[in-house]
Amino acid sequence: MPSFSLRTVFLTLLALSAGLSLLQLSIRTYTQLTQPHRMQLHDLAAQFAGLQPLFAHIPRAGYYTDKDMALPLSIAQFEQAQYMLAPTVLELNNTSLPLVIFDCTTPETAVAKIKELGLVPLSASNTGIILAENPKGERL
Repeated sequence: MPSFSLRTVFLTLLALSAGLSLLQLSIRTYTQLTQPHRMQLHDLAAQFAGLQPLFAHIPRAGYYTDKDMALPLSIAQFEQAQYMLAPTVLELNNTSLPLVIFDCTTPETAVAKIKELGLVPLSASNTGIILAENPKGERL
C-alpha cells in the first residue's frame, strides 16, 4: 500500500483547487464574451448616477417599465434605481407624478409610451433610460 505524505496530499488538493478556479474563470469569461449585451448586476446602478442631482429635492417620482417584474434582473434594476436616487421614493408604473423614469425593453417602446401619455422627454442615457416630465403631474 503506497504511503502518501501530508505534503503530497496538500499539493494535490492545491492543484485541484487551482484547476477548478481556472475552469470557473474560463466559463465566466466565455459567457461574458458571447453575451456582451447582458448588463452585469454591478453596472445597473451606474445607469441612474447622472439623475441624482435632478432628484435631490423630489420626494416621489414615477418609474415606468414594460419589463417583466417577475424576473430577478428587472427587480434588481428597479431596486438599484431606488438606491441611487434615495431619498426619492420611486413608484413603480406610476406616470401621474411630475417626473417619471422610463426603463423599457427598447428606447422606441419608451418614446411611444411617453407620447401616448403626453409627457415631455427631458433626457436620455446611452443605456436607454429616459427621464420625462409630466406637465399635468400631481404636484407634491
